[in-house]
Amino acid sequence: MTRNLDDLLAGSAATPFGRSLDGLEPLVWSRVDALRGERLASQLRLGAVAMALVTGLTAGGVGAIAAPRPPGEMAIFTVDAGLSRLVRLETGR
Repeated sequence: MTRNLDDLLAGSAATPFGRSLDGLEPLVWSRVDALRGERLASQLRLGAVAMALVTGLTAGGVGAIAAPRPPGEMAIFTVDAGLSRLVRLETGR
């Protein structure tokens, strides 16, 4: 497909015997059908990869949120430290 069509036709006309174009159209259409099939296969492959990526990100995000967090030794410095019972004792509530 990278050759120039004008060069091919000029070269064909310059040869004394010439080439027969019988059967050329079915060959062209078979190539077009093959390219359409390849394009469809690549689109399906891309769709499958995108779906797998979305599924993985969704499952990973939900799994990260739903995973239990082990209490750490430095729990007093967390965001939830204001809900501790010791804070109530300290402020006299």
